[in-house]
Amino acid sequence: MEPISPNTQTTHSPNDTGANAAAEHARRSLDEARASAAELAARSSDTLRVGAARAREAISQTTDQAAQYVRAQPLKSLLMAAAAGAAIALLAGAVNKRHGHST
Repeated sequence: MEPISPNTQTTHSPNDTGANAAAEHARRSLDEARASAAELAARSSDTLRVGAARAREAISQTTDQAAQYVRAQPLKSLLMAAAAGAAIALLAGAVNKRHGHST
């Protein structure tokens, strides 16, 4: 009988089989994680798209309502705008005084 050289002998120890199984399990887990991340990204993108469309619609409706109000009540609208501007100017002046800024 002739001796078997170490280069041609193939042995599979239980550790090799366990390592292969662990590597396969890790690969499957990574594939599942990638698929889950891709699905989450797609759902998030869809949710953002729908939210942005709703926000645009709400802004459009509010703008239309404001324009209708200004057409129906021009003097009242002008007085409210002037009052709002005066309030903003007073607040800005108070903030500047508090922080020691002078104009």
